[in-house]
Amino acid sequence: MSDYKVAGKGFSRIDASDKVLGTARFGADKISSRTLIGMIVGSKHAFAKVLSVDASKAIQIPGVRAVLTRDNSPNNRFGGSIKDRTWFAKDGYVRFEGDPVAAIAAESREAAIAASEALEIKYKVLEPVVSALDARNGKGPIIHKEWKNLNLGPESDGRVIARFEKGIGNLEEGFENSDFIFEHTFQTGYVHAAYIEPHACLVEPSGDGKVTIWTSTQSPYDIRNGVCDALGLPHTKVRVIPTEIGGGFGAKIRSTVEHIVSLLALKTNRPIHYEMSREDDHRAVNPRHPHVISIKTGVSKDGKIIARDIDVTMGHGAYADGAPMQCSSKMALATATYNIPNFHIKACTTYTNGPVSGPVRAPSGPQYHYAMEVHTDIVAREIGIDPVEFRRKNALQPGDKIVPSGGPYSDGEYKEGSIRAVLEKVVEEGDWGSPIEIDSSLLSEGWSPGRGIAFGYWPGPGGAASCTIRLNDDGSFHVVGGSVNLTGSSTSLCQLAAEELGVGLDKVRFDTGDTDTAPESIRAAGSMVTRSLGAAVLKAAKDARSKILKVASSKLEANPDDLKIENGIVFVESSPKRSVSLSVVAKSAPQILGYIIGEGESEAPPPCPIYTAQIAEVAVNPEIGEVKVLRLLCVQDVGFAINPLSVVGQIEGAMIQGMGIALLEELSQNLEGKLSGESLHDYLLPTSLDLPKLEVFLLENPAEGTPYGARGVGEPPICATAAAIGNAIQDAVGTTVFSIPVSPHNLKEAIDTLEKVS
Repeated sequence: MSDYKVAGKGFSRIDASDKVLGTARFGADKISSRTLIGMIVGSKHAFAKVLSVDASKAIQIPGVRAVLTRDNSPNNRFGGSIKDRTWFAKDGYVRFEGDPVAAIAAESREAAIAASEALEIKYKVLEPVVSALDARNGKGPIIHKEWKNLNLGPESDGRVIARFEKGIGNLEEGFENSDFIFEHTFQTGYVHAAYIEPHACLVEPSGDGKVTIWTSTQSPYDIRNGVCDALGLPHTKVRVIPTEIGGGFGAKIRSTVEHIVSLLALKTNRPIHYEMSREDDHRAVNPRHPHVISIKTGVSKDGKIIARDIDVTMGHGAYADGAPMQCSSKMALATATYNIPNFHIKACTTYTNGPVSGPVRAPSGPQYHYAMEVHTDIVAREIGIDPVEFRRKNALQPGDKIVPSGGPYSDGEYKEGSIRAVLEKVVEEGDWGSPIEIDSSLLSEGWSPGRGIAFGYWPGPGGAASCTIRLNDDGSFHVVGGSVNLTGSSTSLCQLAAEELGVGLDKVRFDTGDTDTAPESIRAAGSMVTRSLGAAVLKAAKDARSKILKVASSKLEANPDDLKIENGIVFVESSPKRSVSLSVVAKSAPQILGYIIGEGESEAPPPCPIYTAQIAEVAVNPEIGEVKVLRLLCVQDVGFAINPLSVVGQIEGAMIQGMGIALLEELSQNLEGKLSGESLHDYLLPTSLDLPKLEVFLLENPAEGTPYGARGVGEPPICATAAAIGNAIQDAVGTTVFSIPVSPHNLKEAIDTLEKVS
């Protein structure tokens, strides 16, 4: 690794200056001539029958150019594999607060607001389904009356979208052979991605019926596919150009507003600019799934897990986009940490009258891990074994049998050994067992210190990718691939290209391009980009290198195999003075070989397990239930850190977000289906004043079949943080809160209950 000149080195992001200086162009910055302002009017009710929509007064407002309702919108259904969406409640129902019932295009925002206020919409309010557990148990109304035509799971009753089940060993015998059995149920609610930039886009129509969409997105191809599905257009009629993105965390992948804004553009034949309000964003854009997770574990006297049964219910919201995959794929999170010979899990995902839940950084990861890791700590403490020692006894090791991620039930062989390595490293660096450093003033005020530990796991998926690398006349390189630069991945990709092409990082730049011009590539999500697109970059660099050497061999009259590239110079290895610059090669190439463009394609790689272990140290005020996080420490197996500076930043950011999930963040829903926390004033996030001491240690255990052995980075650390904090709280006050966030009210209630029992 030390021989690398660019890869493995810590570089600042190559796009940093644009963002610091304010020259980066985001979705809301895009303008066009004759642009109209778009507005989407959402339902005020979580579940209702739309009796009538009268737009006659709205369309008369000066400056209003179009008002779209169910009366003048397309008749098709859309929504991916389960087509349960219609245009503007055309099937007669709205199913969550914010469900679109109309769209307006106007010359000004004021005119659009006036038109929205002039709309006359009559509803018959219905009883909403707010509990996924109720839906699973057959309680409450069926919110899609045409559910039998929706291609739901074979056991669906119209409330459950899909069910899944996996297992290994003999669960009944496992519990019979256990000395102790523990059962707990955990609940989590909606959590918004809380990016700084709300959804924004500009859609421009052309004379041939094509739309060009500039939008803030993590996946231009997913946006294109969603717009084509909704509008019934071929891919040649939709071009998506991704803008700079002000945060996404998974919630800017699929078409949320782009298909509606595109319809407005086609109807008016004018460009439409749309920017979502913060309140609308929090109501209508996919949050984390609410979960109810019940766990039953049987253990032996010496602390070995004998059997575990897990029951998971996920609320997916009003529409089923992505629900089966989101449910089935996340079951692997429950199976890949501990060696459990008798294991069973069943999971289901249901309709509710809430916003459509979807991918947010490590989808379902914090929820699953909070349940599993807090439950594991309870078990360890109840039988009198230190939580670290309990994990040592039960952590997976090479050769253990597990339920594999994805596919039908079958035995699989766990081949990675990094889970024990991250455990031992975090115990060492975290001084497990030593006194916790806490300010004396806090101790004098009655605060109790606590320390907790938790594992985090992410399956490390990947996807197909492609890219091109062009040699420019000045000897620099231009990389083009269809993946959005969300987390600084463009810097790491340029490092890979620079390393392979024998130039410095300043000689390589990356461009995402758009759906008409860029080679198609993986979406910027799931910790997949650097690993997946990186493989394509290496192939494209090899292709470009081969062509460079062919041209240079002609210029130097030498065999290509005898040539080497270093610092932008191609030279004969046995006679370095015989050389030619890459600039000369580029200018000579058209007459010898043609322009030098390297092409690289890579298939979807197999899953690449990623493990992390974290320690949290907290202080708890038992009188008021307040929690201060003092220290967060993470050890993660990153395989190989292509850019250690970026990797550490990703892990630190994930831990801060995990802290928010543990203690602050919640979109609570009342019995009428209405959400609270609709602004960043009400929706609480950690600030700089809340930050604890952050420590990150990178374990480099190279993975097979991946660029330089790199593993994904962004998802695993957020999985473990809430659980580590929950276990630290348990250590501090001796009680557990079985839901997150651990609010002062809930914690105080748990402490008071413990005192009454004692």
